[in-house]
Amino acid sequence: MDQTQNDATPGVQPLEEAKQQFVNSRSKGNGGRYAGELDRVVGDWLSWAADRGAEDTDDISDRLLGNWAQYLSRRVRARVNDSDDEHGITGQTAHQYYSYVRSFLSYCVEWGYLAENPAKKAHVVQELPEQSLAVDDSDEQTWSEHERRQLISYVDEQAHEAIDEDGLDADRPVRDRAVVYLLAYTGARSAELFRDPSDDRRDGLRWSDVDPDENRLTVLGKSQDIESAQYPETAHTALEQHKRVQQPPTDDWPVFPTAHRPTLAKLEDRADADRGDQPLDEFLADHDLQPPSITTTSVRNILQRLCDEGGIDVEGDHDYLKPHGARRGIGKALYKNAGHEAAQKALRHKDPSTTSEMYADIKAGEVAEITDDILSNE
Repeated sequence: MDQTQNDATPGVQPLEEAKQQFVNSRSKGNGGRYAGELDRVVGDWLSWAADRGAEDTDDISDRLLGNWAQYLSRRVRARVNDSDDEHGITGQTAHQYYSYVRSFLSYCVEWGYLAENPAKKAHVVQELPEQSLAVDDSDEQTWSEHERRQLISYVDEQAHEAIDEDGLDADRPVRDRAVVYLLAYTGARSAELFRDPSDDRRDGLRWSDVDPDENRLTVLGKSQDIESAQYPETAHTALEQHKRVQQPPTDDWPVFPTAHRPTLAKLEDRADADRGDQPLDEFLADHDLQPPSITTTSVRNILQRLCDEGGIDVEGDHDYLKPHGARRGIGKALYKNAGHEAAQKALRHKDPSTTSEMYADIKAGEVAEITDDILSNE
């Protein structure tokens, strides 16, 4: 990556150069549709900002972002009030554009071109228009098919790029991909897969808990009983790739061990031996020590980072795709397309009424579409 900075002010970067670095970092060797969309949207924003005198990263301010949010609102009103399809946009599109620019500015913060990201400030965000798509009015989030596909596509792209560049050193993107796939397709609860600091029994998934031959995971269920959670083949490749990169020293090793350096340093000190050049995982295993699993809070942070970096278009009033929304999302997909019993089994609900109540919001129109699909295949 070219990290050439403005000679006059350390840390300042021309916006166009910073944008190109950002797009390159998000693209594969051939560019990719995602990188192309980032290039287009952020490029349009830079043109808008340049018309207002913003050329370098030190020209970025709360006021500039607030004015742009108001500009997006005017474009939404143009579509709603005047049916202006040429210049108007939907509220959902406005939020998607904003998330791409917010992700670009987060990148600038990470590289020291900006001290903070004004696009994340509450008084700026509140200038955005409401999203026009109807969503569930409840506080419970459900990942939609569109949201799930966006996130899966992004983590796939990041993991493949990292493997191409770093091989077995592609730890974080490959791990992130495995986290997303398990949440998106197993229907397991976050506390069943990752460590819950409030419950000593919930110490995170181990490799010995993963059975690809039987398509199941062994987890500690909500009732504190050991249960078998579904592990569909759709999720196998991501987890197997994560295992090849991680190379766990034992079958009982955490699937998602922490990378928190102070925690690992304390474990190494407990061994009371010189590690030398031995890999840390092997060293800890030789001394009957294991790193703890990442926590449920860490996973929420991972998802928030991925949604921000990937410019994921999150519906409703939610800032990012939350872990429990994945469980509700796959349950809803099964409920709609395979029936009540399939959803109940996948989510491991003891009481069938729990499943029915969870998806009582499925509209008659959606049911009619499913009926049409079934009858058309008769």
